Amino acid sequence: MQIKQEITKIDEFNIQQKSKGHWFEFILANMLAIVFTCLGLFIPVLSLALGFIIMSYMQIGLYRFVLKTYRGENVDYDSLFSPFNQLLKILCIKIIAISGIIIWGLLLIVPGIIYGLNCAFCGLVYIDNPNLSIKEIFAKSKAQVQGHRIMILLVALIGLVMLCAASSVGVGINFLFGLMFKVPQFLTAILIILPIIITFIIAVAPLFQVYLVGAYNNSTASLQKKPKNVSKSKKSVV
Repeated sequence: MQIKQEITKIDEFNIQQKSKGHWFEFILANMLAIVFTCLGLFIPVLSLALGFIIMSYMQIGLYRFVLKTYRGENVDYDSLFSPFNQLLKILCIKIIAISGIIIWGLLLIVPGIIYGLNCAFCGLVYIDNPNLSIKEIFAKSKAQVQGHRIMILLVALIGLVMLCAASSVGVGINFLFGLMFKVPQFLTAILIILPIIITFIIAVAPLFQVYLVGAYNNSTASLQKKPKNVSKSKKSVV
């Protein structure tokens, strides 16, 4: 029953209408982010660290790009790039979030998942409130994600199922090729990984980003309405 209610909430965000005509732009934005991240991985010695830095940096840009599109603002691909003086704060948010998920996940899986869901809006909160402290960003994300956890988890699970299906397709293609001729090891890896990457870029990443932005935008709008209701009730009491 609760899952049905969450699915109904998704429809209430008008996400299909908001993202209509922009899906190709979301795909292209994700492709650019992946290309920049992969370029960092090819640099010797610093490959993993630099790849993580670029990934964290580009993720904020992707959220900003989708958020502006969702709100009907003028958006271009420059939105993918934040000022470099914000890089340290972006990295701190990402590192704290990942560290918390790992620590809680090692203790018990469920608390790790809950902590990860509580951090889901951190990037979006930072985009709207870059002057907040890191502690305030995490607190605001936790407060705003209330009532949206199940929906976010469902969308993440849908994305995971899609990636598993894509990997199965890759394994199947590799198996068929193997029946006809001896497949080199590098080609085996490409045949298995390529469907996963394509599915992630054209469906999973845009889907999760759009739903997450819809939930955040809805939560933000609800919070902005609350003070007005409170002030009205105070006037009526007086």
